Amino acid sequence: MRILVMTVGGSDVPLVQSIKEIMADYIYFICSSGKSSSRIMVEGEGLVCGGDKNSPPTRPNVLVQTGFPKEKTTVLEVDPDDPYETYDVARKVISEYEGHQVFADYTGGTKSMTAGLFLAATEFDYCQPILVKGGRDNLIKVTGNRSRLTPIKGNIALIGRYKKMFEELLFQQDYGGARQIVRYISKLGADETDEKFLDRANVAMHAFDLWDRFNYMGAWGELDFFVNLYNPIQPMIEYKITAERLAGLVVWLKAGSSHKRDSGDEMKMFGPPYTVHDPYRETPLPVYDLIRNAERRARMEQYDDAVARLYRATELYAQFALRRRGIHTSNITEETLANLPQEHRERLELKRNSEGRLAIGLFESYELLIALNEPIGKVWEKHKAKIMDAIQFRNFSWLAHGFEPIGKEEYNRFHGVLTEFIQECDETDPHYRKSRRTLTNYRDLPNDVCFMD
Repeated sequence: MRILVMTVGGSDVPLVQSIKEIMADYIYFICSSGKSSSRIMVEGEGLVCGGDKNSPPTRPNVLVQTGFPKEKTTVLEVDPDDPYETYDVARKVISEYEGHQVFADYTGGTKSMTAGLFLAATEFDYCQPILVKGGRDNLIKVTGNRSRLTPIKGNIALIGRYKKMFEELLFQQDYGGARQIVRYISKLGADETDEKFLDRANVAMHAFDLWDRFNYMGAWGELDFFVNLYNPIQPMIEYKITAERLAGLVVWLKAGSSHKRDSGDEMKMFGPPYTVHDPYRETPLPVYDLIRNAERRARMEQYDDAVARLYRATELYAQFALRRRGIHTSNITEETLANLPQEHRERLELKRNSEGRLAIGLFESYELLIALNEPIGKVWEKHKAKIMDAIQFRNFSWLAHGFEPIGKEEYNRFHGVLTEFIQECDETDPHYRKSRRTLTNYRDLPNDVCFMD
């Protein structure tokens, strides 16, 4: 079904031309209200069109001129000086015809009326704004056979609006939401400049969405594709390198543990340094990344999620340190136990399950680091009381064992205690201290269009 919505002013010529060329099934005329209502141009009796101040009308109304049936029309009156009223009226009409062809002719009417119709038309991808234009011999109206019907790129305004929405979602680091906007813009049609933006944004947002969900392997693949295809600026290259490093370290963390899942096959995808020759020199990038992830959740005011991530980061920091010594917290071996004092061995033996496997949690992991005389264990002793106190927020939350929602204050306290602990550990451990990447300078995921050159 073809629908024509048009504002009506003082000239009948563009209206007649538009009606004849569009050949609509139904027409909505938006006319000015009041004593001098322009609806006379649509349904007035006798000669009501043409003429001017010095001569009387010479033509009948536009329906008579075009032969369009009155029963297939609706006349809507608006305040000619209120663009918002025209916008509301037009938007309501257009919204009822999704799935149909809608044309919005804003040639006639006051400036306020035409502005209101054009603005409403650009909100719908199935609505085509049109304008009757051509040569003029004055500034009042387009006349005669020199005029022509011109489709307007209404999607330009709509695309601009969605690009602004994309920027806002990207600033909030909602990469999945930003990618949905990219895919929607793609359906509207775009020029060459927009196509360049959309191609890059689609890949980049997919990569960072995967990264934000801890799929480092997938993120690395997308960023590797991006870097090879688009010759990007340095930040994107650095993100690609970091994603590759994170993916390799996760494979290394899983290898040999009871939680592995095809980690041997994953390891084959990597060359050095991911086949770790000197595990002591590995730095806890996954921990830093997890803390940045928690910070992103907190900026979205998702404090329960953020604290759950901080707890996991606390646990993972100890697991990482133990993994450097070949120890998996999910499967403590007899060899590891043999290096511990008898009292410590006996305490850990109490945690062995019915299958004979010995796994330890957060607290026992740090206690094991103390027993092994690791530098991180010594820092733990200093911060233990404050960290264990902060962990209670997580334990009492809905995402752990309790029913208490977590607020900003609890998150800030846990975050402050944990980052202070890790920063001191990074400075105390001789190998971490030499690394150019620490928690302090670990880069967060982007919130701007760094994927464009």
